[in-house]
Amino acid sequence: MDAALSLLRLYGEWGVDTVVGDSPVDQRLALSAKMRFPGEEPALRRMPDGHLAGVQSRAAPAAPPVSGQTAPPAKVAGRRPASGATSGPALLAETVAQAQSLATAAMTPEALRLAMDGFSACALRTTAMHTLFPTGPLQAPLMIIGEAPDADEDRSGTVFSGLCGELLAQMLAPLGLDRQTLLLATALPWRPPGGRAPTEAELKLCRPFLERAIALFAPQRLLLCGRLPARMLLDASSPMPRRSWGPASLSGVASPLPTLVMRHPLQLRASATARKEIWQDLMLVAQTLRGNP
Repeated sequence: MDAALSLLRLYGEWGVDTVVGDSPVDQRLALSAKMRFPGEEPALRRMPDGHLAGVQSRAAPAAPPVSGQTAPPAKVAGRRPASGATSGPALLAETVAQAQSLATAAMTPEALRLAMDGFSACALRTTAMHTLFPTGPLQAPLMIIGEAPDADEDRSGTVFSGLCGELLAQMLAPLGLDRQTLLLATALPWRPPGGRAPTEAELKLCRPFLERAIALFAPQRLLLCGRLPARMLLDASSPMPRRSWGPASLSGVASPLPTLVMRHPLQLRASATARKEIWQDLMLVAQTLRGNP
């Protein structure tokens, strides 16, 4: 049982979302065949020479009209018009409103965790192995928000674990900061299948939970590591200045929070320029937390 479950989880990480049979199926033939009722022959059959031949259905033929009567006009099947209330943007707006309502109703971090873990309207919730929830104390001096969960985080259920956690420890060690004193979170609570980029709809569905977590944990400052958390929480029309703290206005938070955007810890291995920029931002963080902005 454990081996089968491990294989199923591996398929989920690879992005497998379709079940196929043991024998090949000609999908073109399947799409061209009409819908059949039990007892009917298929509408099309492939002959030995390779061509398709029509087969008469076993359905009883319609009775001919009685003499002197006019045959009723044939009914033309028409498409049902799509309802505007359940189509496209309207349906997304309704689902986002549901996420916002659940997040707002949570009065404690534990209540928010339960609401997120039970929220099935986002497809990411059904494909991820764990729900990644912020870890750390209330009113922490700094909240570090990373990208979407990677494979290590999704597998362990722990924020900033695996290689990402090791690199974060390398960043914090020279500053004398302990991750136990900080609030750590991921931008999304669920890992997209195969590590793909999240869609705009998925970002909109996850944002209410992230903002509510910030409001409930009440950190003093935000450190956004990577483009994804900055994209989710900040106004794109007024980008945050580089290497300086700027105010971020969030839903449910009384006053704007000082926020800094920097590279993700995984960028430590990207280039010398990336390491230099990360160190400059870390020095700014250290000076700020020590009370010397």
